[in-house]
Amino acid sequence: MKSTYFLIAILLVAASCKKNDTLANTTATITALSCGSGSFSSSATINTAYSATATVPYTGGNGVTYYGGSAISSTGVAGLTATLQAGSLTSGTGNLSYAVSGTPTSAGTASFTISFGGQSCSIALTVNSAGGLTVPAVYNKIYGATSITYDGTFVTIKCNALPDHKSAYYQTNNVLYEAFSGTTFGGGTFAINPNRIATQNITLKIPVNPVLNAAHPSTPMGVIGVAINGIPFFNQYAAGGSALANEINGFDQYWGHPQNTGMYHYHVEPLYLTTVKATKSALIGFLLDGFPVYGPEEPNGSTPAGLDVYHGHTHTTVEFPAGSYHYHFSTAAPYLNGNGFYGTPGTVTQ
Repeated sequence: MKSTYFLIAILLVAASCKKNDTLANTTATITALSCGSGSFSSSATINTAYSATATVPYTGGNGVTYYGGSAISSTGVAGLTATLQAGSLTSGTGNLSYAVSGTPTSAGTASFTISFGGQSCSIALTVNSAGGLTVPAVYNKIYGATSITYDGTFVTIKCNALPDHKSAYYQTNNVLYEAFSGTTFGGGTFAINPNRIATQNITLKIPVNPVLNAAHPSTPMGVIGVAINGIPFFNQYAAGGSALANEINGFDQYWGHPQNTGMYHYHVEPLYLTTVKATKSALIGFLLDGFPVYGPEEPNGSTPAGLDVYHGHTHTTVEFPAGSYHYHFSTAAPYLNGNGFYGTPGTVTQ
C-alpha cells in the first residue's frame, strides 16, 4: 500500500511539473520577432558538419522564463535543425538563441520557421558551396544583415534597412510603430517628415583589407556604409547636398529617418545601437571603404582625439588588436565622415 501511495505521489509531482512547464512556455509573450535582423555565429558550407548559434531579436518581452524547444528542420537546404535554447525574456527588447546543427546537403539558403510567444517568422542561413571561404568573424557582428558572404577579397552584405527598434516612421499598424514628440538629436523639437519606412533590397560589397587611397574619393548621396543592425549610413548632407541642419529635426527617437523611397538610414549617431544594443565606444558598423565605424567615445569614456579631416584616426580596438584606421561618430558636423573616404570604396546596389 505504501508503495502505491509513493507511486501516486511521484505521478502527481510529475504532472504538476509538466503543467508548470507548459504554463511557463505559454505565458512567455512578445510583440514582435525580427528575423530579418537575425544572425548566425558562423558561416555554413555544403556537406560540412555545422554547429552555431542563431540570434533573433524580439521586442515586447514580458519578462518570464521559458524552456527550450523542439528541433525545427531546415527547408530550402536540408540537413540542419534549429532548437530554441532555454532563457528568460527581458521586459522589452532582447534576443532569442537557437542552437543550429547538422550537415547541409546543398548550397543555397537554409530557412527555419520559428514561432515564439505568439509570433512567427523565418530566419535564413546562407550555405556556401564547397571550397567557399569563411566570413571573417568581425562581420558576424552585423546582426541585421539578411546575408553575408566572402570571396577572399570582398565581403558582400545584404540588408533590408528595416530598423529593429521602434520608430515614428513605421506604419501605425506595425508592432514597431511608436509615436514620438519632443527633443531629438541636437536639441531640436521633432517634426515628422512625410516618408514612411519601407523594405529595401541593398547589397554592399566592401573590401576586407582596406587601404589608404590618397585621392580620398567623395562620399555619394545615399548609402555610404552599413550599421550592425543592417541600417545604411548616409553622409553629412541632406537631400540635394544641402546642410543636414535642414533635416535634423526629422530624426526620430533613435536619430534616424527614411528618405522618399522609404529607406531608413542614419546620418548621425544611431542612438539605439550606442545606448541599447551596445555602448558609446562599441563597433557600430563599416563604411564602403571597409574601415570600421565606432561610437562617439573611446572605451575609457573620453572623446576621440586627433580625428583627421575624414573624421577618423588609427589605434588598437577590441576587434582590431593590431590597430586599424577607423571612423567615429560625433555630435557636431561632419557627424561620421568628413571630406571623403579614407580608403577605396566598394560598391552598393539597391
